[in-house]
Amino acid sequence: MNDKPDKPFPRGKPDHPSYAVLRAWWQGLEHDRGERAALRRAGRLTEVMLSPAFHRLLRELRQADCGIAESRYPKLAAIAGLVARVKTEAAGSLANRMGSPKAGGNAPVVAELRMRNILACDDLETLYTLLRRALSLLDDQANLADLAAVVWHWSPMDEKRPNDPRRQMAYDYYAAAPL
Repeated sequence: MNDKPDKPFPRGKPDHPSYAVLRAWWQGLEHDRGERAALRRAGRLTEVMLSPAFHRLLRELRQADCGIAESRYPKLAAIAGLVARVKTEAAGSLANRMGSPKAGGNAPVVAELRMRNILACDDLETLYTLLRRALSLLDDQANLADLAAVVWHWSPMDEKRPNDPRRQMAYDYYAAAPL
């Protein structure tokens, strides 16, 4: 089995097979509301990793030749837990939607301070919690491919990484935010 940790969820390639697997898994949760509810309630990544739905996603990704190294299971758990919260798939990047003005207002949906906390986060467990809260503010609507790519490629901030997801999130957020 090919176990490349960087193979699934490439940024800017929403037609990659890993996204098709993720979307089919997400749609399958509609028929397993109990498992969706368990994932939605999971406040910690360990709770997600202990769920049968997480292991089903892992198995389906492997069957699609999307290798997942064991060291990346927590990131996959974060993706599974967050995607399970999404009720409706939306267009646009996650950060762009966070920065968009509230309906009938001129403040962004996700406050700038909350966004700064997300961008400053180096701990995956904390990131998971912050993004769960942000999804609630977005009425549990998100672009599944963008959400998965952001979490999959999240790592401690590095000025030298040209494709750092935090940098792109900041650009997208402030491009949409009313100033």
